[in-house]
Parts: sequence; C-alpha cells; structure tokens
Amino acid sequence: MSRLFKHPWWILFLLFTGTLINAIDRGSISTAAPAMMKDMQIDPAMMGVVLSSFFWAYVVMNIPGGLIADRFGAKRTLGWAAFIWSFFSACTGATSRFWTVILCRIGVGTGEAAFNPIATKVVKANFPSDQLGTAVGIYLSGFRLGFAAAPVIMAYLIKAYSWRSAFVITGVASLLWVILWCLTYAGKDAETAAAGTAAKAPWLSLLRHRNVAGLVLCKFFQDYSFYLFVTWLPAYLIIERKMTLIKGGWYAAIPWVVAFFFQPMAGWLSDKLIKLGWSTTLSRKTVIVAMNILATVVVLAAYVKSAEFAVALLTLSLAFESASSVILWTVCAEVAPKNAAASVAGIMNTSGALAGILAPIVTGYLLKSTGNFEAALVVGGGMFVLASLAMCFVVGRVEMIALEPAAKSAGT
Repeated sequence: MSRLFKHPWWILFLLFTGTLINAIDRGSISTAAPAMMKDMQIDPAMMGVVLSSFFWAYVVMNIPGGLIADRFGAKRTLGWAAFIWSFFSACTGATSRFWTVILCRIGVGTGEAAFNPIATKVVKANFPSDQLGTAVGIYLSGFRLGFAAAPVIMAYLIKAYSWRSAFVITGVASLLWVILWCLTYAGKDAETAAAGTAAKAPWLSLLRHRNVAGLVLCKFFQDYSFYLFVTWLPAYLIIERKMTLIKGGWYAAIPWVVAFFFQPMAGWLSDKLIKLGWSTTLSRKTVIVAMNILATVVVLAAYVKSAEFAVALLTLSLAFESASSVILWTVCAEVAPKNAAASVAGIMNTSGALAGILAPIVTGYLLKSTGNFEAALVVGGGMFVLASLAMCFVVGRVEMIALEPAAKSAGT
C-alpha cells in the first residue's frame, strides 16, 4: 500500500480531490448569496464585501503559505491549512450577523491560501517536465468540477434544509479529505521535508525577477474575470436572468463542467507541442495568449437577450480562461527554482487574490449603480486583453530562474 501512496498518480489524485473540496468550500457562498441577502437584510454592495472578504486573508497568506511549505514541507502545511478552511466553512452556518459572516470567510481564505503554492511544489517534485502541463491540467480541473458541483449541491441543500445547514454539511464533509491527505500523502516532497533538507526561499529576490513580475500581472488580470465568475455567476443567473434557485444552480454548473474537460486538454496540448519540436516558451505563451483572447467573448453575454445564449457565451469564456490558467500555473512551476516552487506560486497567487478582493466589490457596486451586469461583464472582458499583453511583453523565456549566489545564501 505504501508504494501506491508514493506513486505520482496517487499524488495527483490527492491534489485533484483537494482542489475539488477547496472549490466547493470557496464557491458555496455564491449560491447561498441570494438567500443570505434576504435572511440577513444585506444589499448587493454589502454582499459584494462579504464575497470579497475571503480574499482579505487569502491575499495576505499566499506568500507565508508558500514559505512555510518550502521550509516544512507539503504534508504538514496542507494538513493544517485544509483543517482551518473546512472548520471555518462549517462555522459559516452558525453566523447571524454581517460581520460574523465576514470573519468566517476570512478563516476560509486563510486556510485555502496555502493550497495552490503547495500543489505547485508537489507537481514540480513528482512529475517530469514533459508531463508537467498534463499533471497541472488534471489537478486544476478539480477546481472547475468543484465550482460546478457547488451551486447544485448548495441549491438542493438550501431547498431541503436551509443555507445555514448547507454550510455545516459541506464544511464537515471536507474534513474527510484532510484525514485522507494526512494518512496517505508520501510524495518526494514529504521525504525531503522529513529529512530536514527543506530550504528557505529567497522570495524578495524572486519578486524582482522579470518573469515573476510578468506572471504576477497576468495572474491579476486573468483572475479578476475568473473571480467575477466564482463570486457572482449564480446571483447573475438568478437576479439578471430571472432563474429560480434550482435552475440557476444547474445553469451555473454548466460553465464549470465544460471548463473541467478543457483544463486537462490544454495541458496535454501544450506538452504535445513541445514534443513536436516547439520551444517551451513558444508553446506555453501561445496557448496562454490565444485562450485569453478567446475568453473575451464574455463581453457578448452582456448584450444578448436569450438567457441560454448568455450561458453559452459565459461557458466558452470560462473554458478558455481555464485553459489559460493551466498553462500559467505550468509556467510558474517551470520558472521556479527547485527549492522555491511554493514561494514563486505564493507570490503569483497573491496577485490573483488581490483581483479576488477587487472583482466582487467592483461588480457589486456596478450592479447597485446600474441595476444590471453589463458593465461588469465588459470590464471582465477587458481584463483578458490585459492578461494577454502581460504574457506577451513582460514574461520572457520560460526557463528556471537562476538565483544569484547572494540570494541563495541570504534566504528570506
């Protein structure tokens, strides 16, 4: 059995299921938002603040989460992080005031901040470079499947019980994965950490590198639109397109299901292009730029009259964004020094968390001031264009960053 737990594909299974429950706990509040707004007398602008509050801690804890993982290893760090986010997700169901909901979402964000940096560290340690895109695509697709499952699961739980019970049930269920991770993860990183060889990561030196700066910009612009989907898609379908809770839950799941299939395909395609003779730089950057440009179809959803057509356009946009996201995380793993993969991922994901703070608040105020989602969707489309420009003109060659000798010795 221990040999199975060390196999790369078991490790990938753990990461995939981890992203799945991560996404459910992160996205559950979006479907519950209309019921919470009614029950707690929260207006759209206030709900935007609630949806944003997850990212207040998420943005602060990404870099520390990466540093802790590089220092103490993936197993212990992610075990504690997953327990924290599951606990606070369950506690959301016990809240009765606006500020207590915010405190619970801050707790969820604190725990979830460590996941992507650790996952990047794990895949870099356990997969060869010619399988990296495929591996990243598979485990990241768990996020999309989780975001697809969240509105359906939450809609039925809310209808059968209440929005409070829905949070308790999903949060407690997530603790089962924490047990699975702690008992079975035995990847190369776990062995390294157990041997006490984990090194301090020179994140200040990394932050000054051109490629890291480019990844930070691309991640920010791309994630603005991504988190617009995460935080407001169910409410958009219910408020703007006048769908019922159950119908809105099912329609909100469609874009995430399609994205779930797109992500492994994008990773495989980029790896295949390299095997066909494309340079790593050309393969990775071409896919990222092309997918972001195609994702701008989100703008058209603002102007079509048919709700079904709007969902189709939103589905395409999210699928293309998801394909780009796979390669962006692959590039992150490829440029990161061997002992600092989680740190580079933490830096990059911090910018995405900043976008996560901004997107729901801006969307909430645009909805309150205009009475519709048109302006919000146009802004989202523009962000995809900016992400493409950052990848084209800021990110250079996709290759491992060579740290200066002083940076190696200086640590943090």
